[in-house]
Amino acid sequence: HDVTADDVRLAHREGYVSVEHLKRYTTLGMATDQGKMGNIIGIALMAEALGREIPEVGTTTFRPPYTPVSIGALRGRSVGSHFRPLRRTPLHDWNLVQGGTMTEAGLWQRPWYFAQNGESLAEAYVRETATTRRSVGLCDVTSLGKIAVQGPDATVFLNRVYSNAFAKLPIGKARYGIMLRDDGIVMDDGTTWRLSETDYFMTTTTAHAAPVMAWLEELLQTRWPDLKVHVTSVSEQWAGIAVAGPRSREVLEAVVSDPTIVSNEAFPFMGVIETHLTGEIPCRIARISFSGELAYEIYVASDYGPAAMDLVWGIARPMDGCLYGLEALGAMRIEKGHVTAAELDGRVTIEDAGLGRMASTKKSYIGSTLRQRPELMREDRPRLVGVFPEDRGETFNAGSILCAADNVAGLGEGWITGVTHSPELGHWIGLGFIAGGHGAWYGKTVIAADPVRKGNVAVEIVSPHMIDPDGERLHG
Repeated sequence: HDVTADDVRLAHREGYVSVEHLKRYTTLGMATDQGKMGNIIGIALMAEALGREIPEVGTTTFRPPYTPVSIGALRGRSVGSHFRPLRRTPLHDWNLVQGGTMTEAGLWQRPWYFAQNGESLAEAYVRETATTRRSVGLCDVTSLGKIAVQGPDATVFLNRVYSNAFAKLPIGKARYGIMLRDDGIVMDDGTTWRLSETDYFMTTTTAHAAPVMAWLEELLQTRWPDLKVHVTSVSEQWAGIAVAGPRSREVLEAVVSDPTIVSNEAFPFMGVIETHLTGEIPCRIARISFSGELAYEIYVASDYGPAAMDLVWGIARPMDGCLYGLEALGAMRIEKGHVTAAELDGRVTIEDAGLGRMASTKKSYIGSTLRQRPELMREDRPRLVGVFPEDRGETFNAGSILCAADNVAGLGEGWITGVTHSPELGHWIGLGFIAGGHGAWYGKTVIAADPVRKGNVAVEIVSPHMIDPDGERLHG
């Protein structure tokens, strides 16, 4: 302890005669002994200076930790897997029974891959990707954020929140939407389904479900309190199953109560229906695709999740279908050029992501003015591109810096956000951003610089839409 007897006597001369004042003035009792030794001596010195007995002077308040405790013990139980709440989808146990290896996605546990016969991660996801593109695959997509947007002004609200038009979205249709921040930077993307005149079902990315919900509530409470809209997080209320691949419609026809409602004519791309699965399981189905294939998303009440998955898997499995996890999902989205949080990292504009044509020029919406700042409209900003290795047998890493071949230095011209092996193309591919986009680097050699892990790899800049760029498959 660094408090001396002279410090206590000085406190007395300066008028600090209460033991609590003495403690605060001198910091007596604030060392590692918490006053159990130092305070006794200090109080005796104060009593002596006052000419009183120690009981008359009193004692200070002892606070925890009364007995010295290590900082390690104070960390509590919130460590390791208990550091934050772990959310399991209604299909969690079902996925484990099917041999799924789980991983964390946001706060959720989701299947990473479904290994067969001792497969490695790489072997499993390549098989899952190839099978889905050849036949059909099923994926647990429950972790996507789900928000009910309801009320007579729900359409007006969504039209202000999204950068693209929602005012004329018909009932029974879904629309992909881009949400911007006030400063014009992309906040999140997802689909919103119109169920009735006043009822919408919004989906968000897994990572941004809570921020989007908080953002919508802030807008309604502080900016547009006059709008008659209610938003409710319903992420836990619905289990989601993606059915993707050229045979996905056959699967759907076999599990819905009326097969005619899922024909191509009755159920076009971005259509939405509310119906029942076999066994009177009520469901919502949208014809939307993250894989780039003909695909659907089935949502059922969470309690029905395992039964619905049993039903759908019972049809898909004999078709040489598969279950696929996040790794295969990521591979397919990279092949197709779909963005996720890896690309929408808080620095990207809607033009940077290659989605500028979606931004409406006929309405005002959040971020509509500031997104047009000259700095954000520069043609040489990093734009979304696809990346191939020049030597198709080579690999490269996410996080590599894209540099001009004659200037491999500094911050480079761009960066790589995601990589995968493409079973369809037969080689490694990636998504990333590079100054000026694809057109500025067409036919030029670029270096993917990764000095710590891989070294330099010569790459080619291509369109981000590396599979089925015209969308013929998902419209099939």
